[in-house]
Amino acid sequence: MSEQSLLEAILNNAVDAVVTTDDKGTIESANPATERMFQYEVAELVGQNVTILMPSPYREQHGQYMADYMESKQPKVIGLGREVLGRRKDGQTFPIHLAVSEVTFGNRSVFTGIIRDVSDLKKIERELAELNSQLEQRVQERTKQLEAAQEQLVQKERLATLGQVSGGMAHEIRNPLNAVKTSAYYLLHAQNPPEEKVRQHLERIDRQVTLIDNVVTALSDVARLPEPKMRQINLAAMLEQILTSVEFPASVKPVYTGPADLPRVLADEHQLPIAFRNLIRNARDAMPSGGTLEVITDVVGDRVRVQVIDEGVGIPPGDLERILEPLYSTKARGLGLGLAITRTILSKNRAELLVESDLGQGSTFTVLLDRVQEKTN
Repeated sequence: MSEQSLLEAILNNAVDAVVTTDDKGTIESANPATERMFQYEVAELVGQNVTILMPSPYREQHGQYMADYMESKQPKVIGLGREVLGRRKDGQTFPIHLAVSEVTFGNRSVFTGIIRDVSDLKKIERELAELNSQLEQRVQERTKQLEAAQEQLVQKERLATLGQVSGGMAHEIRNPLNAVKTSAYYLLHAQNPPEEKVRQHLERIDRQVTLIDNVVTALSDVARLPEPKMRQINLAAMLEQILTSVEFPASVKPVYTGPADLPRVLADEHQLPIAFRNLIRNARDAMPSGGTLEVITDVVGDRVRVQVIDEGVGIPPGDLERILEPLYSTKARGLGLGLAITRTILSKNRAELLVESDLGQGSTFTVLLDRVQEKTN
């Protein structure tokens, strides 16, 4: 294949429109992509002024631009790329990226314009701007809720907890915001990105916004946690019901063991199940390879003891010291609030939470609850 044939093949198969003109702006050639983009036949364009492809005010300004450039050689368009509007044969305008270069043959200058239709990119930018506007609105709404939650924390003398929460929250929100920023950068700068790739990034932004929303919601839930209404609770029945309602993979076997005459305990019947459900779910999630999840109850003095034992990955000693802190999590996608909420609930219900763990062997979470003392005659 000759160099001329190769050049023609490249131009004929180029995705972008390629148009050449003389120094007066008269079109000398155009490739097939130009036909598809502007809806003109090549024969209709050759010999016409390139302004046929421009709407106002570019059409009126082009002649003066060329004259100024030929006189001063100071580029305003030549040698530079910029976004302008193109005009199709039917008069419809659309956004394009235009890059113009000059080639000199003896005393003659030929100008080549490479034109890319950026309509899809502009559509993505509009969608992204709308999404960012929605994100800002949601963040503002959630910020107001967070401020109200913080005020409640102060009123209830939870300043110490608030200090831990604020530091952890900054970390938990910054990570999804960085992901949003990365996807936004891609959508703003990608040249003709595939539709599937665009959808993936928009869905990623939506997921990260939801994660931020979940963080603030969980924090608000902690702040609004009411004082418990202490009642006598059938602990064994409650634990069995939780084990039935929680979903377990086939590889995890839940087992409950306890005496038939387990004493009732004093606690809030709505709050206590939340605490044990969190502990059981954590134990389940700690066993990605499966195993036995045991819930064992017995009586220790004036208290009822509940042990949630897993055969999972265990907790490193350094993490074990902080595992109950708000917004501290060893899970890659965890909020780090489950155990903090659990401890808060148990503390309000006059219960105690203890943790033991062997790395690679499993963990035991122990809850000590006040038992109901039987009346004796």
